[in-house]
Parts: sequence; structure tokens; C-alpha cells
Amino acid sequence: MLGKVWKEGVVLLVRVYPNIKEYLTLYECLMLQQEAISQMILYNLYQSLEHNLKDCIFGAVLEEDNIVFLFCNYKPYNLTIYIVDTEKTHEAAVVLADYISHKEIEINGILARQDVCLTFMEQYKKTVDCTFLEKIGMDIMEIRQISDLKPPIEGSYRLALPEEVKLVTEWMIEYQIETLDSETDYEAALKKATELINKNRVFLFEIENEEMVSLVIALRKLPHGMALGYVYTPEEHRGKSYAVANLYYVSKYYLENGFEFCTLFVDKKNPIASRAYEKIGFKILENNYEYTIIKHSEEI
Repeated sequence: MLGKVWKEGVVLLVRVYPNIKEYLTLYECLMLQQEAISQMILYNLYQSLEHNLKDCIFGAVLEEDNIVFLFCNYKPYNLTIYIVDTEKTHEAAVVLADYISHKEIEINGILARQDVCLTFMEQYKKTVDCTFLEKIGMDIMEIRQISDLKPPIEGSYRLALPEEVKLVTEWMIEYQIETLDSETDYEAALKKATELINKNRVFLFEIENEEMVSLVIALRKLPHGMALGYVYTPEEHRGKSYAVANLYYVSKYYLENGFEFCTLFVDKKNPIASRAYEKIGFKILENNYEYTIIKHSEEI
């Protein structure tokens, strides 16, 4: 536990919880209040409990009994921060950066609201000789009620079939390259695509002549919602609203089958997509930026 006095006796403390069940008991209800925003920490928490994951740290930044941040550092993923108290984000980011650096906790990057990322990185670099590179800036979007404005697109959505796994794998890799500017191992992507198809999580949009034109994948089942991703349309089929139509029907399916909401992350460099998704009922909740870290002793 690390504390730091800021003003008039105010002390912010970082507390890490080795007992994951205790962490769940203390903070689950709080995170469920904004489930779409806290989803990455929630998901890692449930996965850690179910699979007894190693190298997974859960913690909080506190001002006495007041919770400012909840965070999770799960290698090989990023340090992820969920903001609870918006009034002390700057101070909390500084204190957390000091804690992470002084405790020599290895991080691969940071995922949080942009202002928190910037403050954390500035403080962290005072102790650790490194550079942070922006990987992607996103908006967290959520839909709770589908719009009456049905996309005027001829076609239908359906679950992907096992024999379509290669097509799904190729589109997942193309999405990864375009969105994150990073390559994905084909065998790893094939394995992931196979698992998702077998779980009935992969949706394709089909037009005349049984041609597949767009992809949406239900990635994470949350306590009350479904996190969607890999919203992808091959270049030759873009500009025809196939992705919007597919997303409309997939979201409608989950909302009509017991889920309170659907959520997805949308690249901030693609505002046209965000506006199109808003027309079918999605709303932007918060920005979310991902930065990777490069130690100066490492090769860039």
C-alpha cells in the first residue's frame, strides 16, 4: 500500500487485493453500475476466478473510504483503469504511476480514458526510462433499445458455419491489421475463430447469390450485456451499410433474448461508423485509449 499527501491532509492510497473474491465482493456492484465502461476489468475478474489466472493484479486507488480508480494489470494485456470519482483523476493517476514504477510492476501498456493515460504516462516516465506509443483511440458505445429505423439493406444475417472458419479467420486478421496496425498469427486466429463459431458467436451478413459481405462477433458475455467486436466489411463491399445492417440485427437479437445492452469499441478515426451506429440506437459513453510501452533498453 502506498500513500501520498496532496492537500489539506488528503491522502490517496493504492491497495492491491491478492484475494480476488474479496475484490469481487467489494467492487462488483460498483462496476456493474457502468458495466459497459468497466467491462474489461469485470471480464478479467471473472476469467481470473474461473480459470485461476496467474500474473493478474487487481487493485484500487482510494481516498479514505472513497474509491477513485479501480484497476487491473493482466499480462500480456495492458494496465486497465476504471474511473469511479472524476474529481481526483489527476492525483490518482500520479499516485498509481508512482506505485507501479516503485513496486517495479511490469506493464505492457495502459488502457483508460485519454486524460488519465496522459497523466499516468507523464508521471511514470519520471521514474522509468521509456516511451509510450498510442495504439488506438476508441469510443465505448452502448445500445439498450434498438431504433425503429431499420437499415434499408436487402439481405439477412446468420450464424457462421464451421466450414466458413477460414473466411472468418481471414476477415479477423484483416480487421486486426486495419484497426490496430498489427499482424496476428494465423494459427492463433484460426483457433479463436473456430472457438467462437462453435459457441455461436460469429454472425455474417449475406446478400443475394449467398455472398457474405460483413462480419460481427459477440466477443464477451457480460453479466447483463454482450460485448460485440470485429465489425468488418471487406473493401469491395464498403459504402453500402452492410456492417450497420449486420450490427442492427445482431444487437436486436441479443436485446430480444435477455440481454439488457450490447456494447462495442469504435475507432475514433472512423467517425462515420460512429454516426451510422448512433442511427440504430448506439450511444457514446466514454473515450478509451490504448498505449503500448517501449523501454529504452528495448529495440523499437
